[in-house]
Amino acid sequence: MIATTQQNMTTELQDLGSTGGPPRNWKGIGIAMVVILGVMSLVSLSIFLLTPDESHLLLLSRLTLENLESEDFRVHDPCATWLNENEVSLCTREGHVLIHNLSTNLTTTLLDNSTLDLKSMRFQVSADKKFILMAYNIHHVFSQSFTASYAIYTVASGEITDLTPSEEDISVLQYAAWGPQGNQMVYVFENDIYYKPDVSSKAMRLTATGRNGMVVNGLSDWTYEEEILLKYPAFWWAKDGARLAYLSINNSATPFMEIHHFLGGIYPSNVLYPYPKAGSRIPSASLFVVNLYGPAHTLEMIPPDSQNSRDSYISMVSWISSTRLTVRWLNRVQNQSVLCVCEATTGACSERHQMAMDFWHNNQRQEEPLFTADGSLFYLILPAKQGARGEFLHIASLPAQTSTPSISPRFLTSGNWDVTSLCALDEENDKIYFLSTEESQQSRHLYSVELGGVFHRQCLTCNLFERCSVFKADFSPNQTYFTLYCLGPGVPKVTIHSTSDPSRYTVVEDNSLLAMSLETKRLSETVFQTLSSDNSDLDLKMSLPPGYGGNLHPLLIIIDSIPGRQSVTEEFALGWPEVLSSLHGVALAWIDSRSWVSQGQKGSILDPRKLSSLRIKDKLGVVEWLMQLPYIDGRRVAVYGKGLGGYLGLKMLTATNQMFKCAAVMAPITDFKLYSAAFSERYLGLPNKEDHSYMAASLLDDIHKLKNENFLLIHGTADARVHFQHSAELLSRLVKVEANYSLQLYPDEGHTLREERSIQHLHRTLLHYLHNCLKYDPFRSIEEEEEEDEEEE
Repeated sequence: MIATTQQNMTTELQDLGSTGGPPRNWKGIGIAMVVILGVMSLVSLSIFLLTPDESHLLLLSRLTLENLESEDFRVHDPCATWLNENEVSLCTREGHVLIHNLSTNLTTTLLDNSTLDLKSMRFQVSADKKFILMAYNIHHVFSQSFTASYAIYTVASGEITDLTPSEEDISVLQYAAWGPQGNQMVYVFENDIYYKPDVSSKAMRLTATGRNGMVVNGLSDWTYEEEILLKYPAFWWAKDGARLAYLSINNSATPFMEIHHFLGGIYPSNVLYPYPKAGSRIPSASLFVVNLYGPAHTLEMIPPDSQNSRDSYISMVSWISSTRLTVRWLNRVQNQSVLCVCEATTGACSERHQMAMDFWHNNQRQEEPLFTADGSLFYLILPAKQGARGEFLHIASLPAQTSTPSISPRFLTSGNWDVTSLCALDEENDKIYFLSTEESQQSRHLYSVELGGVFHRQCLTCNLFERCSVFKADFSPNQTYFTLYCLGPGVPKVTIHSTSDPSRYTVVEDNSLLAMSLETKRLSETVFQTLSSDNSDLDLKMSLPPGYGGNLHPLLIIIDSIPGRQSVTEEFALGWPEVLSSLHGVALAWIDSRSWVSQGQKGSILDPRKLSSLRIKDKLGVVEWLMQLPYIDGRRVAVYGKGLGGYLGLKMLTATNQMFKCAAVMAPITDFKLYSAAFSERYLGLPNKEDHSYMAASLLDDIHKLKNENFLLIHGTADARVHFQHSAELLSRLVKVEANYSLQLYPDEGHTLREERSIQHLHRTLLHYLHNCLKYDPFRSIEEEEEEDEEEE
């Protein structure tokens, strides 16, 4: 064919040069040739100008796992903590402990890293700045809890002394922390609380009821740490340091779970801890307040009659004044809450507000109301009707006298957007500060609104920094300054601002090393989209490889593990999925289902018992839409999820006929009867009343639908959250149906991998598996096209 074309061209050229035949119109031919060349030049110029210039991409390298493991690609947290109205303690990337004074703009080094390896430690500066409490030899227990040895560093002399319980040689404690005044401190040892008025004083034992695995004082057990308080410490100082409130959590009636550890000995060892599964006895929590000035005197805060039973939770405690505190009690299934004010001097608690809890508003259980200084009013976030769009979350004020249903809340904000967090109340300047989604559902900007209720608000962070639209803020005690955390979409940074003039600020950490490192890399482009499904908006985030428009790319769907948490945000992310996208050209997608908080009335009318089926339907509808995009190869789609995300990923496989080429699931929940009572009952109710819901939600009865699916199952054998029992039940059934699966276990690792080698191995395993699954195979594509043609015929 090529030879023929060349021969024809030669013949035409010879004809043009011959002298035989009629005379040629050479002038006309010349003009035509000039016009043709001109048109071709214009076409070429247009193509050149309209085609995106991607030559710069050739100068950039692809992101690799080795990059993620390098210090140059790590986000540094400066550990900013307010010590008083004008001073904040910080830690540097090198490990130095500093104090920055906002009034003088001077920075002082309290502890230098030249003598101690502070990078492996945790530290706290005392309120009087004379001492530093250092935690070392840290051993993680659950996601946030740990045990450690503690030492006290004296700033003036450089002397270091161990913090040990009285008459004990060992120094391993469950927790230790400074108080708000001077250098008073508390620590927890063998489940009891000890108090030191100052560093040199002898410790006073505040509790004596602690029993290993049964009763713990001042700290969360597994249920409270992972599901209720969402933090490890379970004690709260009054601002003047005169009183300490603490939880006493009793698990004497709670069933225990046994976790086996296989490494390091001839025989496996085991760890027992209370873990209530759906329908079993839950921990009983009591709130006490102890007077620290003078003889220690302890009072229990008596819950209201509606919550005076074993089957309730305490999800929030906060001091209003030196003698009053606010407490939120939840019923067992967590769909009703009672907000109370308790008198620390008498133990009497009176109801202030009752409300139904929305399962899709994930932070509602821990949210702290803001009280005025005289205690007459308090502010909290409540749903407010916004016309046809339904209900959105806004700031409301209520009188703090005994709860009366006839009094309606007065709203300070209004609009088709949500207030997501209350930050601070500034009565002197008649303002309240909050975070909201007013700019966009993917952003979180800091606003202030006047307490007068005229809906006049000001955005403090809009257009403040380039590539910063997701923020969180931490105010100084009297709101003179605030620490501002820019979380994305650009590289995270931390700054401190004057509240009176937010444009005046000090940069605490800009992560410039990370920013410079990323400038040399080919990074994905992020695109947001909102789709409608069954009168509900579904938000979508896509991370697309550079120059994605000219090629077909495989697609990975990533499913979040926590209901009610928004995954479609502009927050900065840098992990193995971003490496997969940069290195192998895989498009990434996150989908927020209708259960997410910012969906107005459309989200609140959903039955939580139908949560999984609705989420699966939503996600599959979006996946089908994604597969039709001109730059997505619909034949190369995979799904990844962990925990609940792993459960939903496998459910999506069972609901389709090989729509997905493969899946990778880590620690999937397979049966909600085997899972945490607090979680399962929140969404499905009590098993003895909602057995049908539990059976419908279980994955184990659908295993035959996974027989021909290709997926990778990953689990740590010491997972204390989603026990390996879930995967064992799944594996047993997979073997029976002769399913096609791969398995990767991590011995003695928990729900979050801790060992560096395990983390690196996990990342490489996921990249290798997904790359092999999603890579383009021309021979297989031809076979699939032939099969499709045969089916059409």
